[in-house]
Amino acid sequence: MSDVLGLIPVWLIITPLIGVVNGALFFFIVGRRASSLPLYLLLAVAAASLVQASGLVEPGEPPFSLGDVQLVAASLGAWLSLMIARLLGR
Repeated sequence: MSDVLGLIPVWLIITPLIGVVNGALFFFIVGRRASSLPLYLLLAVAAASLVQASGLVEPGEPPFSLGDVQLVAASLGAWLSLMIARLLGR
């Protein structure tokens, strides 16, 4: 099992967690219907992973980075995508 986990980049595990946390927090703050929670979670996970995969921001020093993952950039990407979805009425 540890050999398989060694093949997976760390950011593939951390960024979905960042997306879920930010999506749930966004729903807690501005959510209306419970049916929108899965959409928010999926959108935040996708956006956080996309920002990390694109490499727009280099990882820095803790607490702003966790290994190769730039926490601030991934969180901002998730929130930006959630705000756009909210403005579009989703």
